Amino acid sequence: MAPNDCVLAKAELYLCLARAFAVPNGPGTRQSLAEALPADLDDLAPATGYPIARAATELREAMARVPDDERLLVMYSRLFLVPGEAHPSLNAGVYLDGALGGGTVAALEECLRRCALETDAALHDLPDHLSVQLELLAWLLAAQAQDAPPSAQPPQFTAQALLERFVGRWVGPFRQELEAFSLRFGLPDNPYLILARVLETAVLHEVRLAPPVPPVQTLDPEIARLRSQLAGQALTEDDMAIIRQRLAADGLPHGHVAIPVYERDRTMGLSTMTPPTAPSHRRSAVSGA
Repeated sequence: MAPNDCVLAKAELYLCLARAFAVPNGPGTRQSLAEALPADLDDLAPATGYPIARAATELREAMARVPDDERLLVMYSRLFLVPGEAHPSLNAGVYLDGALGGGTVAALEECLRRCALETDAALHDLPDHLSVQLELLAWLLAAQAQDAPPSAQPPQFTAQALLERFVGRWVGPFRQELEAFSLRFGLPDNPYLILARVLETAVLHEVRLAPPVPPVQTLDPEIARLRSQLAGQALTEDDMAIIRQRLAADGLPHGHVAIPVYERDRTMGLSTMTPPTAPSHRRSAVSGA
């Protein structure tokens, strides 16, 4: 199989999973999850190289216990939609930020903007919704598989960046929570748990295959060397003069740089003071609280 064919197969898998986690309120949804999706998984497991060969069989067996579309919708609502109850969240911000509508939403909005994409006006989900992220991932992989001309600009955002910055960080906690609530709700054959495991396996396979990212150098090596060499040494008057000179050159106040901080108390005749104890009536109130 050509490399591009493998990438396209991965894009198709993530798109299938994005649609599988959408609200199952359309006619024939159960049939799609019970028949069409397992057939797709049978084809995509070898095509992607992901170790998910058992997934199709497990999904067929789980869906055999879901009698109709109504029962599937009830299961989905119980897992993800019931208000006022703890349940797994399809919004990644819950796992990455600890709440809905946090920094992850803004970050993913920026990712969509950099890709010149926008969510459908009819879509009411936030950009951090699982299905939105997986559709974006599928789009990025499909774009990656296309042979761009040599003069083309590199993409503003990549599938690997989406996996490492977002999906790879929330997929594990999401699967763990879905596992726990499947037991709590009495759903041992939960088809959405099987799909979450497929997603986690695929994502972790990609993240592990990625070449190591070199650490970002945020400190000038010479500054780091001087810090290591001079840490703990007392400042001299010459040092203070250099500091004042550089502050003045930058137009910053420098008159206050006269005494090193660690010498200030001794030079100015100050001493550490102990706060007074609380009045007796206050002490009794605290002890009785």
